[in-house]
Amino acid sequence: MSKSEKRDDGAEASWLQLYLHGLGVSVRDNAQAFGFSILITVTYGIVSGASGSPSSLELIGFALSAVAALSLLNVLVTYLKKSELDDIERIYVLLIATATDFLSVGAGLGAAFAASTLDDWIPWILAPFLAGLSYGLVQSLQIALARRGADKEN
Repeated sequence: MSKSEKRDDGAEASWLQLYLHGLGVSVRDNAQAFGFSILITVTYGIVSGASGSPSSLELIGFALSAVAALSLLNVLVTYLKKSELDDIERIYVLLIATATDFLSVGAGLGAAFAASTLDDWIPWILAPFLAGLSYGLVQSLQIALARRGADKEN
């Protein structure tokens, strides 16, 4: 049995305890992203309802604008906390995360637009899958680059 399947007191954790631990991690680690996803989806609906169907250029602007808002806040917080001693990864994570947020959203949009050219019902299934896959792969690259940069600093 691995260390992760043992409780702090050394006793074996039950499946329910393991499941509840996993559920807690999942909810805690995804809650903010989930909230932002709901917000931006409903924002799209509001704008679309008020302004009509968007053009491809308007869709790209919408997505990049949402990324820009969080990137701006990320830069602001990092600037205001520059004199505090945070972990060494902070600077690398800021620079790489901000850059790759645009890249990952762009990769996802590119995949969605490519899939949207297909016929019938296929884009409804393939576009979100490819967009999510592209986004995740580029975000993974962000984490790898941030870790490598922090390791080089140490």
